[in-house]
Amino acid sequence: PGARIGQDGFGFTPTGDRKAPVAKKPQLLRVQVGDDAEIGANSTVDRGSWRDTTVGAFTKIDNLVQVGHNVVIGRACLIAAQAGIAGSTTLGDSVMVGGQAGIAQHLTVGDRAQIAAKSGVMQNVEAGAKVGGTPAVPIRQFHRQTLILRRMAMDGRGADAPDA
Repeated sequence: PGARIGQDGFGFTPTGDRKAPVAKKPQLLRVQVGDDAEIGANSTVDRGSWRDTTVGAFTKIDNLVQVGHNVVIGRACLIAAQAGIAGSTTLGDSVMVGGQAGIAQHLTVGDRAQIAAKSGVMQNVEAGAKVGGTPAVPIRQFHRQTLILRRMAMDGRGADAPDA
C-alpha cells in the first residue's frame, strides 16, 4: 500500500536561462519488477531515462525505500527500510542494504556485498565486501574507528574535553 512505481525520477539540468533556470530531463522508460520481488509500503521506484529501472527476482524491498531512475537491482537482494539508492546505480545479486543506508549515484555494488545500516556509500563496493560508516569503509575499519572514538571520548580527548 502506498508504494509508487514508475514515477518520474529526479532528473534536471541547469539551463543558464534566468526565466527557466532548470529543465526537466525526460524519464520515459519503464520499471521492470522480477518474479517474487516485493516492494514495501510507501517505497518509490522511479522509471528510467536511459535504461529501465529494474528490481530483480526474489528481491525484497522494505517500507520507505527510494530507488532512483536507471537503478538496476539484482536477484535476491534485501534492502531495509529508509534506504536510498541514487540514480544509475547497479546492485549485483544477493546484496544486503541496512536501514537508512544511502548509496550515491552511478556506482556499482558487487554481488553478495553487505552495507551496514546508516552507511553512506560514495564509491563502488566490491563483490562480497562488507562496508559501514560515512563514508563507507570496510566493516573492520569502521569498527576500529568506532572503538578509537569511544576510547578518545572516555580518556577525555573528545570534543568535550577541557582545553589544556
